Amino acid sequence: MATLSLRMRDDLKAKAQELASKQGVSLNSYINATLAATIAQSETLAMMGDRLGNIDREQLHARVIKFMSKTQTGTEPTPAEIEKTIAEQ
Repeated sequence: MATLSLRMRDDLKAKAQELASKQGVSLNSYINATLAATIAQSETLAMMGDRLGNIDREQLHARVIKFMSKTQTGTEPTPAEIEKTIAEQ
C-alpha cells in the first residue's frame, strides 16, 4: 500500500473530516472510499460509452420504455423473476 502526502485547503479538509465523522470512518478511509467510487464511476461510464457508442439510441429508448412499462411498485423482484422477464424480451 502506498503512502501519499496530500495538500488540500483547510476548509476542504474540515468538510471532509466532518463527512467522515458522520459516516463513522477515518478521514483516510473516507478519502480512499470516495476516490475508489469516483474511479469506478469513471471506468463504468467509459465502458458503457464503448458498449453504447454504436447502438441505435431510439431502439434502446424503446427497449427501456418497454421494460419500464412492465415494472410495478411493491417488493423487489426475485432473481428468478428478473431472469423470466429478461427471457421474455
